[in-house]
Amino acid sequence: MDTAMMKKPRVTRRMRLAVFGMALGALVLGGLSPAAPASASTSGLSASGFKASVHGAKVTVKVKVSSAKTRKAVRAGICARSSTHRNVDFSASRNVNITPHGTTFTKVKTFAPGRYTYAACAEFGHTWKTSDWKHTFTVKKVAKSASVAVKPASAATVIVASAAAAASSTAMPVGDLPGWHQVLAQNFTRDTALGDFPGPYTGQWMSYNGFGDTSGIGLYDQSIISSHNDELDLYVHTADGRPLGAAPIPLVDGQWGGQRYGMFSVRMKADALAGYGAAFLLWPDSNNWNQGEIDFPEGALNGTVSAFNHCPGHPQDTCLAAATKTNFTAWHTYTIEWTPTKLSFLIDGKVIRSTTKNIPQGVMHWVGQVGTNGVKPAASVKGHVFIDWMTIYTYRP
Repeated sequence: MDTAMMKKPRVTRRMRLAVFGMALGALVLGGLSPAAPASASTSGLSASGFKASVHGAKVTVKVKVSSAKTRKAVRAGICARSSTHRNVDFSASRNVNITPHGTTFTKVKTFAPGRYTYAACAEFGHTWKTSDWKHTFTVKKVAKSASVAVKPASAATVIVASAAAAASSTAMPVGDLPGWHQVLAQNFTRDTALGDFPGPYTGQWMSYNGFGDTSGIGLYDQSIISSHNDELDLYVHTADGRPLGAAPIPLVDGQWGGQRYGMFSVRMKADALAGYGAAFLLWPDSNNWNQGEIDFPEGALNGTVSAFNHCPGHPQDTCLAAATKTNFTAWHTYTIEWTPTKLSFLIDGKVIRSTTKNIPQGVMHWVGQVGTNGVKPAASVKGHVFIDWMTIYTYRP
């Protein structure tokens, strides 16, 4: 593993995901994280022209924000709270002047069913100010489609008979296998514009959003995620001086986490982007790093792929590290097979390394992290990470 991605960022990831576990709702849907608290001061900030329109899960809110005198806000826009008081803010506008004449914000976001309260909000220095929390909108519950989990076979899918065939497949495999039960098969057939994610995948996918990436240099921002041509597209680039990455997370039956053992496959490729890396990892639901961590594929996007198993009990050490000669720039299928007694890593159906020692035994979830790789990328570096499909199986011996 690249030292920049292994040492200090590992500690950072542990600390950050501890917060993530305590405030999942804020990070799933938040765009202004760390979000303005509901108790933020209203002094010097006023708002008018509140208007919210709801079309399915997509909500458009318009607000005019003004202040007693012109002030530059570090971040400003529309903050929202769920009925359980979770932060579910719209994406922020950065470095914007709030004037006595007013600045109008129009924000669009997808929400889970429920009733929400919203307010204008702005951060001046390190202080948040909000308007009154008296405006609301409601997103109605709609019937789930059959595509939430495993979708039927199509021209873009293939039914296979063995785990080895599934791991080597270029088309998304569909259906159970001996010893494995498929719980998710996603090949991104529905288009989603930049800024609309999760859009039609609401309830099926989430992403880290609005807080620092593993190295602390970049920012996870779900607005860089789109889908088209039956692929998920992460547009990695720098905006407002901050490198942007993303970390999409699949939900199984609408639930986050909750799986012990399994087979996880992703077919992906990436542009060779200096300063950026990928780490598709299994992370403990408990956010207790001592339960271990499994990473594959991992590495710099302009380098080669590696696999790692961090030792349960002393995860700062790697009990398995496997380097490959595989580049991220070509399409490959990467698979983790995790059972109670064996851990294997496969590329295009071929095992590159297995171990029967130091196998994590706790409940984990799968995260596709793409972010900075320990050194700030040049602002001119930009490109894409494409995900063709992802599948998840539970272990059924």
